[in-house]
Amino acid sequence: MKKHALLVTCYLLLVTFASAQWGWGANDAVEELGNGALNYSNRLVTATGIGAISPLAQNPGMARATAVRAAKIDAMRNLLEAVMAVTVTSETTIRGSAVENDVIKTKVQGMVQGARIRDINGDGMGNTQDFRYLNDTTIEIEMEVHMSGISSVILPMIGYGTAPPAPAPTTSEATPTPKSGTITGLIVDARGLGVRPAMSPRIIDQNGGIVYGSGSFTREYAIKFGVTGYSKNMDTAINDPRVTGNPLVVKGIGVQGSNKTDLVIANSDAFKIKNADSSANFLQNCKVMILLD
Repeated sequence: MKKHALLVTCYLLLVTFASAQWGWGANDAVEELGNGALNYSNRLVTATGIGAISPLAQNPGMARATAVRAAKIDAMRNLLEAVMAVTVTSETTIRGSAVENDVIKTKVQGMVQGARIRDINGDGMGNTQDFRYLNDTTIEIEMEVHMSGISSVILPMIGYGTAPPAPAPTTSEATPTPKSGTITGLIVDARGLGVRPAMSPRIIDQNGGIVYGSGSFTREYAIKFGVTGYSKNMDTAINDPRVTGNPLVVKGIGVQGSNKTDLVIANSDAFKIKNADSSANFLQNCKVMILLD
């Protein structure tokens, strides 16, 4: 019993350390890679790179500069590998799309070349103060790209819904409080189904009808806000700004696609969603959260 408790404690400490290193929350939907991570909750792809100081450098300044350059090259190489692993839909990944389309491959590579240094110390800068000096001869750098940039490259140009109607003018600049009973978003509880996060998942009814997909929103909304939000905790999901207020909560009953990203819901729940959305228009605004294990 004591041994089991010790193993659980060690696991929790490892998760806490990893979360602190990469800057994600305990309830974020994250896929870890060898030298990077895909966070589908905060929509960041992150990777590390390490550069060693050459003993042949003529002075300390040159030694540090060569180590930093090597670390950046290593980080961007690892970041490209991480970006290629991003799941787009139930059937595609960035790597698969890049293999089939040289234009996409070139654009993805160019986007990674413009990656930023991750702001580790929280000063909002992302500069040399965020480097880690692991020992006298090694420097570690973390770099990241936002999934909005990936979306702008990878998402097709057609097949989307129309823009949501402009909000009615109000006398106050503050966001108006939703009317009592108004649905402010959708949460699909997919825990226990083995569903994986993706940039563009779908929600499907038992007959195969699409309840939520690319036809529900504009391409601009998908790029700017992401098609869905992800969380591992119900309270966190309910209070997420994407759906907070009075979200409709339904239970997923299955998963589809080779990448296991598309959710199946009961026909009765599909009816509830469509009925609520007819007046609230939350699907047009990508106000959808998916709860994962």
